[in-house]
Amino acid sequence: MNNKDISKHSQLVYALCEILIFAPIPRKDQRITENLSIEILNQMKYGIDRLNVDVHFNFHIQYLSYCLLSKIGNRDVLNEITTFVTKKIDSLFANKKRYHGNSQSHRTLLSALQTLLLILLKSRDVEMDKIANWCMDLLGSIPHQPSVRICLEWYIALYFCFKEVKITEEMTEHLKGKNIPLPSQFVILYWITKFKIKHGPIKSEEYEFAMDTLLYHTMGQTFNLRLHAQYFATKLFELNERKSVKYDFTIQVIRRTFAESAGDKTFVKLQRDYFANEFDLVIDFIPSFIYYFLPRYCEMYVNEKTDKGFVQSILQEIDDNSFAKVSKSVFNTEWIKYQKRHEGTYDIFTADVKAGDEVEEMGTIQKKYVPWKNMNDVNMYEIKDKKGNKGELIVVASLIDKLPNLGGLARTSEVFGIKTYVVDSLRHLQDKQFQGLSVSAERWIDLEEVRPSGLKEYLKKKKAEGYSVVAAEQTSTSCPLHNFKFPSKTLLLLGHEKEGVPCDLLPLMDHCVEIPQQGVIRSLNVHVTAAIFVWEYTRQIML
Repeated sequence: MNNKDISKHSQLVYALCEILIFAPIPRKDQRITENLSIEILNQMKYGIDRLNVDVHFNFHIQYLSYCLLSKIGNRDVLNEITTFVTKKIDSLFANKKRYHGNSQSHRTLLSALQTLLLILLKSRDVEMDKIANWCMDLLGSIPHQPSVRICLEWYIALYFCFKEVKITEEMTEHLKGKNIPLPSQFVILYWITKFKIKHGPIKSEEYEFAMDTLLYHTMGQTFNLRLHAQYFATKLFELNERKSVKYDFTIQVIRRTFAESAGDKTFVKLQRDYFANEFDLVIDFIPSFIYYFLPRYCEMYVNEKTDKGFVQSILQEIDDNSFAKVSKSVFNTEWIKYQKRHEGTYDIFTADVKAGDEVEEMGTIQKKYVPWKNMNDVNMYEIKDKKGNKGELIVVASLIDKLPNLGGLARTSEVFGIKTYVVDSLRHLQDKQFQGLSVSAERWIDLEEVRPSGLKEYLKKKKAEGYSVVAAEQTSTSCPLHNFKFPSKTLLLLGHEKEGVPCDLLPLMDHCVEIPQQGVIRSLNVHVTAAIFVWEYTRQIML
């Protein structure tokens, strides 16, 4: 497909559209397998001939689809792709008011916007007005994740610059009419004004309008808005060599304010934000920045490895294919210069390597996550050893009726190697609420079913077997947990979420133990309480 001219094959165009916005989220086991495979293929010491190994990963398909898109020169086909992509996103978000970071919706939306940016880079003949208005509507309709928000603001700012729209009240009113949030309005205004100051020409009335708009909001009610308005106004003032005297005093006051709040976390973060400082609308308008730097800067795909050599070669090919030749534009000169910055976008590769070196030097790694031990659900060779380390603790949760608490207790019980976990019904194990918290722990612990009605007889039986029955309960005679010495054979009884341990069972208790508290709330959640008790037993008896 990559070698075909798909402009002549309409069915392939729609297939390409689906691939362009295809953004899978690999499962944990898939991600481990892919990362390990890529690492092995990239290590020369293993002697694998990569050119003759027929292995394909998701990122191969994604970057090859970008490359194929960059080869399309037919305006009608490009418009068809933009229409397909925007309709797909409209249908995806028809009933959504928000989405989570790095979710399927997030990845799909980001891929769609990257596609629109690449098409804009390649051709000015596409329906730019239509797409820009679509971006404004989308930006003003729902809250967005940083990577998506930046892409939308970028497209809108590029549109205004390409159309050589003057920085006036008409432009800002148009943004307000689209319900675009004020922070995004500031960013768009700042980027456009910054571009005109650096690359010229900017009229004095345009500069003054931008400064007046930002300074107007420096006394706003929201701290975040005030800070961004102050920061952007200061940056524009510093950039403009033909400074207007009327802003001198105001900027001096803002600078003094910044000096006094130099340690403020939000201010420090803003100072380090690439898009509030170094970012340039046109110089950064290159494929490597769109597809590689931007998502990783926004902390996407952080746990998913890629082949550096493959990515660089494909992005360079996309770069060559996408170079827009526009005879009449203020951007023509800057596009010729942009390749000076092309290699700079790969600095993040170096940062990845340095981070890895630092980890090795420190010698501190997360040991619970070992790839080769997670390829299967469980390492069968270690099961017997783990069972041998179990204590004599029995945790009785028959009085608990909330499934998330029961599921969480199953996980805690498995982690600390208790002997038996008792619930009121084994049917709970099939419930999704239980499984969501237990994460398969019920498969590796001994479980018993004891109904609340038969609990008294069960306790008597265990006492006859030599177990000390300990209730996690606040009573007039209860002992503080830090002063209590657990017997080796202990049965821990947990009370109901609201009523606690019933009064008719208290006479059967050998000990009542409570956790000392300092706050106002009467008690801890029963799962939290049980976890503290189980850990204290483990610390005293098993470690």
